[in-house]
Amino acid sequence: MTTNDICDARQLIAEINVPAERPRWAWWAPGDATRYHATLINAAPSATIVGTASGGTFRALVITIDMFTLRPTSIVIPRPTADLDRYTAEEWLFRRFPGGWWAGIRPLLAALGWTPTTDRDTSYRNNDHRDITTAQRNPDADR
Repeated sequence: MTTNDICDARQLIAEINVPAERPRWAWWAPGDATRYHATLINAAPSATIVGTASGGTFRALVITIDMFTLRPTSIVIPRPTADLDRYTAEEWLFRRFPGGWWAGIRPLLAALGWTPTTDRDTSYRNNDHRDITTAQRNPDADR
């Protein structure tokens, strides 16, 4: 962890959730021994990807690890469109996001309000890996 790393989910979201010409980013170090590069974007998908002819944008959280390698790894996490789409361990796996990232990213999703209202704890919980393990064993439990 460096002095530029942010360890509080609410603080990180406040840092990157500022309307500006360019997306703002910050280093997220939740406590899982990983350092994530995080930014919020407004994305404008093509009609073929969305499946409709209507335009519009959607909000997304972009998380990247291994920034300084030849092949950084990133995921784009779209804002849920309905209460049923809010992120749980089961929804995370259903959307084919890497299970190992859940514990580190869940606090940011909670700070954004993208998790169910019953799970808005923005602190890193080292036992979140149990939720993913359970969801991997029983993939249809919450869907």
